[in-house]
Amino acid sequence: MSISFTKLFLLPACIGAAITYSVLTLTADDSVQREQVSYLENRILDLELLLAQKEEELADARFFSTGAFGATNALAQPQTTTTKTPPTVVNNAQPAPIDSAVAVATDKPDSQQLLRDLGTKSDRDPRSFSEKANDLLAGNASQESIAIVSKSVFDMADNREILPDYELESMYQNQSDPDLKRVIAQVMSTRGDNSLLEKQIAKTQTSLRSENPAERQQALVELGKTRYASAANAILPMLQDGDTGVKLDALLALRATGNQSHVRQVEVLMNHPDPAVSWLAKDVVNNLQNLSEKARTQLGSADIVAELPVMAAP
Repeated sequence: MSISFTKLFLLPACIGAAITYSVLTLTADDSVQREQVSYLENRILDLELLLAQKEEELADARFFSTGAFGATNALAQPQTTTTKTPPTVVNNAQPAPIDSAVAVATDKPDSQQLLRDLGTKSDRDPRSFSEKANDLLAGNASQESIAIVSKSVFDMADNREILPDYELESMYQNQSDPDLKRVIAQVMSTRGDNSLLEKQIAKTQTSLRSENPAERQQALVELGKTRYASAANAILPMLQDGDTGVKLDALLALRATGNQSHVRQVEVLMNHPDPAVSWLAKDVVNNLQNLSEKARTQLGSADIVAELPVMAAP
């Protein structure tokens, strides 16, 4: 250590003496002065004893560190170790730590920046929205990229200059992810064109004829995400499915897509022997009877937001 124990322990003693002296000069009471002097003397004695003990411990430590028993202290000879085995020193050297922010930027693109790039026309990047989206997905068709493009499509729902209808239709034809295709079709519905949404429902509806209950259930989940009344018409026959799980998923999907015109078909299940089915049927009826027969025949922004693929937190 570069600072000796003598300096460390004499310094508090000197400070204490200085403080005591200041107190003595300001205090007129002799008895108080005597008590303070006595306390200071005792404190100095304690510090001196402690200092002596530390000096003795330091001397012992130095004695053993010099190799008193014939042992060689490796730390005392750094040049010998380095000279003998320079390759080992180089090979074992640890890489410099990478700043966490740099690591994140390297491993994961900035989703907010990607959103801005997709929705901005720039002289530096003459590509159209669909070209930029297709390039992004071609290089990395991850769920995060799907979520970013889906969110950007939704953000551009009212901006036909940056994202015209023909580009939306082109993207729908060129993409295969069901979530992205659904969002594109939903945005077109908000613009007054339900043709892509009808096409999406017709394609998904084919899985309702599968002999595998799990596939029928998955199709019902996808139909429920459309939030569109036409999907409810495809869902209604599944209320009579022999599989209870399929029947329950049909009720859930109908709650998300139906309106008042579908209440009567659900009411027949309110007295179903399975308590789960009867309870959910009552819940669906309560939800749908408050909606007009025109509800969900054209989507709004809230319908799309409810089923947007989830982006990772920034």
